[in-house]
Amino acid sequence: MLFVFPGFIHAVSIAQNGTLAQTSAPNSATSWMNIKDSHGVNVSSYTFVTDRGGVLNPGNMLLWGLLIIVFVPWLTLVTAGLWLPDQTLDFRWMNLFSAPLRGMATNVTAQIATPLMAATAVAIGAFFVGYFIVRGYHAKAAWQVIMMVIVAIGGTVFLADPLSEALSDHGLLVQGRDLGLSVAAGLNGNSNPNPNQLLPTLQTSMADNFARLPLQVWNFGHVVDKNPSCRAMWTAGMMAGDEDRVKNGLKSCGDGAAYAASQNPSIGQIGAGLLLLLCAIILLAFAAYLSIKIMWAVLDLVYYGFMTIFGFAAGGYIYGPTQTFTVRCVVHGFMSAGKMAFFVIFLGFYELFLGSLFRSAGDQVMVVFVIGAGVEVIAIVQLRRISRNFDEANDWVVNRIGAAIQSGVAGQGAGAGAGSPLGMGLGMGNSGAANSMTPLAMIGALSTLNSSPVTAWLAGGRLNPLNPFSRVDQIDKRNKARSLKTRDLREAAHGNLYDRVSAADVARSGIARSRSRRGSERAAAFAAENVAHVTGMMGGVQSSLRMAGFGWMRGQQATIARADIIRHADDEPLASKHLGRVLAAHKHFERDYLNPEWARPRLYGLEASVARYRGDYPGGVRISDDLRALGQEYIDNPTKQWVQALQAHVDGPITDAAAPRLRMNGADLSQVDADRLRSWIANEHALRVQAATRWVSEDPTDFERIRVLRSEIDKAAQTDQWQAQRHTTGVVSLPQPNPAQPLQPIPANLLDQFRNVRGR
Repeated sequence: MLFVFPGFIHAVSIAQNGTLAQTSAPNSATSWMNIKDSHGVNVSSYTFVTDRGGVLNPGNMLLWGLLIIVFVPWLTLVTAGLWLPDQTLDFRWMNLFSAPLRGMATNVTAQIATPLMAATAVAIGAFFVGYFIVRGYHAKAAWQVIMMVIVAIGGTVFLADPLSEALSDHGLLVQGRDLGLSVAAGLNGNSNPNPNQLLPTLQTSMADNFARLPLQVWNFGHVVDKNPSCRAMWTAGMMAGDEDRVKNGLKSCGDGAAYAASQNPSIGQIGAGLLLLLCAIILLAFAAYLSIKIMWAVLDLVYYGFMTIFGFAAGGYIYGPTQTFTVRCVVHGFMSAGKMAFFVIFLGFYELFLGSLFRSAGDQVMVVFVIGAGVEVIAIVQLRRISRNFDEANDWVVNRIGAAIQSGVAGQGAGAGAGSPLGMGLGMGNSGAANSMTPLAMIGALSTLNSSPVTAWLAGGRLNPLNPFSRVDQIDKRNKARSLKTRDLREAAHGNLYDRVSAADVARSGIARSRSRRGSERAAAFAAENVAHVTGMMGGVQSSLRMAGFGWMRGQQATIARADIIRHADDEPLASKHLGRVLAAHKHFERDYLNPEWARPRLYGLEASVARYRGDYPGGVRISDDLRALGQEYIDNPTKQWVQALQAHVDGPITDAAAPRLRMNGADLSQVDADRLRSWIANEHALRVQAATRWVSEDPTDFERIRVLRSEIDKAAQTDQWQAQRHTTGVVSLPQPNPAQPLQPIPANLLDQFRNVRGR
């Protein structure tokens, strides 16, 4: 009796109160939001009606637990998503600070808008009027007088109660909200909308569409509100928080499918709940974003209202940036009201449009709900884009007005006479610049943050802490004995730095070899050739040129020209590597010599290759006049038999009587003379190629000179092939000149000039 009787008495008392059934209290975390649907049910009182199972039915108990885990965050997110727009558009939150702000604005006005301040500002403005009249700018003087009169009249009205239009119940913001609601209702078929009734209607419509109907479809598989008696039973059960009352009501109203669903939870309900939870997150994001935009418009109007006090008190009378700033504040105030109206139109149109979809969807509410989530994602993107367009239009209007005031001509284009090289009026600052970051700019900012030394210090001395495997590069300061791996990594990093510095010095040496102005195209070509020659790689040429002081475009052209030469020179099977590069460089130059973009880079790349090729020879082999005459005969008309005979003399005495021979002064050529003659011929080819290149550089568009250079390069390539006992192919030869068009001789002064230069 001690244990059973008290429990029996308690059960009887509960039964007498009718609360022995399963009940649920409203969600205390969201009940204060007081969001109600069209039937007066508080959304925080909603519950998921199903069989909770028990010890004898663990399957239903497990499913009920999983459903509640999904239901609770869904209800919280949906309630918050419905509350934010309602509270934002109701403007009740403004009552918290409207009175203090209006009092502060009045005090600021009393301190600033004094007769002495106004007289001083008017005197300064009158000075500009007199200055313009003296300089003959009568139109600008007239505009300055007009602006001073407008500021004086407008200031008298505005300074009486500065923020009344912003924070009063009939101000610009409220008018913008009412206009937006009326337009949105009109777009949805309401021909006589009442703004005072539209806001509660909009809130209850959103509660039905985003909470009541989706919950019924999730819980029972269809909308129970289509049956009036079932609608009344569900509403009464939710208001009472009694699940059994909902079940019995559905059974009594004849909706057997809904009653069966409430008695048998399923895994499909969990999947539907997860889908609704995702849609609720999107709804909350949409509501939060739109609410922030509306509140931002309100606070913008308050801010520019305060700034307008300074403009009407003094700044608007003074010509220049302060006058433009006053215009900007006034325009921003009206634009904020316009943005408010547009945001409300945007919200109302979307919500009322979705409401129409829900009403016509029938039992397909889930499909409309998912589509609505996608529409809200699109709406966020569109709203962000249109908000940016509003800001750009705002700055455009201010700039047009400011430019017209400063130019003295009504309708004058932006920037005309404004005194700004960027086409902006005085006082506009960088308002024409893009203030939002693109995804690529965000990635760049993240990269900058990653490479910052401050980030490295905050990361405990780790360089580039956001990089993968950045921990490998970190030096363990707690371990005094450094590991071999860490030391090798540091030495490799330092070696890479030294290689870059060294390559830049090599590029500067190439500039000195060019004997051209630092930063010129010719200097860039010689610097690129020098880096590629010394390092043997093309990977660091561009960075070396940048470190040596060349601009990006000039260094890029020189690098591309050098890379083309090296890539095609690999196809030239010549014994002399540098002659192969000369041959490749000439092919590129002859192809692009009339191209205005690439003619000069190709020419300078050819000159650099020729200079390197000429540097392979000593440049001063002394031979007798008879031996020179013999070599000159070959230079003028090279043949393979002549080269083979010369090589036979170089190899030793010729014993075969039938073998070809070279004779000088009636005797066979000696081995020493043959070897010296072979060196002279190789040097003479390089000399003539260099002289012909200099001749072409004097007039790169003269094709006759290019033909002469082509002939000299081809002769040198033929000699190289014959001496190496290789076959001459189309790859290693250039087209022979047409015999019907004889070549011009290389000027003798150029030949003598290079013949007297020794070494490099």
